Amino acid sequence: MQNLNAIREKDLIKTFKVMLREKEYRSQEELAYELSIRGFESISQSKVSRLLTKVGAIRSRNAHQKIIYQLPDEMIIPKVNYAIDSIALNIVNNGSQIVVKTGAGGAPIIARILDSLESSFGIMGTIAGDDTVLVIPSNTKNILKVEEDISELFELTLN
Repeated sequence: MQNLNAIREKDLIKTFKVMLREKEYRSQEELAYELSIRGFESISQSKVSRLLTKVGAIRSRNAHQKIIYQLPDEMIIPKVNYAIDSIALNIVNNGSQIVVKTGAGGAPIIARILDSLESSFGIMGTIAGDDTVLVIPSNTKNILKVEEDISELFELTLN
């Protein structure tokens, strides 16, 4: 029974995070109601409060100055109004590091996307300037694979 509860709790947390990404919620009651619609019935306001704390949600103002619950920026991949492949322009490596060149102001969004994929792409971390992203691979022996994965993601031609 304990494993079933643990699985249900993981599903609840996953659903809760998806909800916070998909829509703006102004109250814990709205969140509890939405959870009930999604099959998690009998979720109290205090349980919603604990979930908000557990996932690290914050209260902030939206574009209309209404207070809403949302996940912190670093947990969300940014949304853009244009294709990512139009932001990233070029990729090269020197055997130990990878550099992705972007259009002006494009490096932070590319770095954030890569940071969100870091372990699956073999990336230790990134550093973003205005139009350049420095990508540090977890293992330099796999640098060509990391570079290839990044170039496929952003539809870049390898040099």
